Amino acid sequence: MMNSTIKNFEFTIYIKDLKASHHCVEDRLFEAGCDDALLCSINNDLYLEFVRKAESLDFAIQNALRNIETAGCQSIQIHVNNEPYNLVR
Repeated sequence: MMNSTIKNFEFTIYIKDLKASHHCVEDRLFEAGCDDALLCSINNDLYLEFVRKAESLDFAIQNALRNIETAGCQSIQIHVNNEPYNLVR
């Protein structure tokens, strides 16, 4: 039996076409499973800074993207260590 190791992964996901002024966006994201992310805003554009537990970085990001989509939002860009990250799906 394989023993998988769960780690904390830090990454940022920028949200497409969603502004800080949108009604209840924070509640929607939290209820969709983004309770391990800090909702931030630059020039009224939103992004989420995650610290997510998972077996791999890709799995953590894929799970976060599903949560974001469940909240009715779309991601536009992913960053890891302040660098753009291309997730292979």
